[in-house]
Amino acid sequence: MAKTLKQNINYLDYRDSNLNYIDLAVLIKKELDSVGYIVIQNFNVDPENVEDAGQKFLELSELVGTPISHDGNNKIIWDIKSNFNSKSFVKTYSEHSHEAELHTDSQYSFYPEDYFGLLTLKKAQCGGGVSSLLSLKNILKSLAELENNKEILEILSSTDYPFIVPNAFKKHKENKVEFNYGPILSENEIRFRVDTFEKALEHKEAKCSTAQIEAYRVLKEVILNNRYIQEFYLEPKDLIFINNKTMLHGRSEFSDEKRHLIRIRMNIDSKQN
Repeated sequence: MAKTLKQNINYLDYRDSNLNYIDLAVLIKKELDSVGYIVIQNFNVDPENVEDAGQKFLELSELVGTPISHDGNNKIIWDIKSNFNSKSFVKTYSEHSHEAELHTDSQYSFYPEDYFGLLTLKKAQCGGGVSSLLSLKNILKSLAELENNKEILEILSSTDYPFIVPNAFKKHKENKVEFNYGPILSENEIRFRVDTFEKALEHKEAKCSTAQIEAYRVLKEVILNNRYIQEFYLEPKDLIFINNKTMLHGRSEFSDEKRHLIRIRMNIDSKQN
């Protein structure tokens, strides 16, 4: 049976918008603050011309926020593409084709970026690679339905959780593992990713109380089985901007190794992660 996808997605068709980049950026920022994301369809790029597409993506992103580097090499534009040759002990989702469960980006950073954008160059032709979104607003709505919601929220917002840093983004490559700590919830913000937290717990340096782990497990169940999850395909030339503090995003498994997106991370000002 074919997968039925929810269609109540916040779309804008660039071809019909008659917006220049400056006016488009104003609209994007408004949607990031109100809805949490926007999908711009038919962005004016040639998916086969990766370099030119990246430059147009960067030009627009610079009007939305301050682009920041992904790694120590000051790489602004990052490929989201299967890397079967990667020998990373902790792989990031951009390196593999397995499911990427709902998460925020850079939750392992001292300061996760405010926004990021993804430009689709090649869609997976295997039927996989379905994108998913879930807002913090709906997560909190679901948590509020639990009897012990106040206790859970208190633990998630007042204690620091360890997140292991994927090898590709380590500050010091000679270190076997690196961690960053922070609360999962804070004022109108969330940082969440299953694998970087659960892999951190495999190391004795990463300390976490039983109460913290139980609160995390409750939140994980609420997130991964949430009735408000939106699912859709990103088509070639689709450009999605996401508020990384108020939206979780994910992707289903895919087998087409030619699937290719590029990403740019942005802050509202010049804060670095």
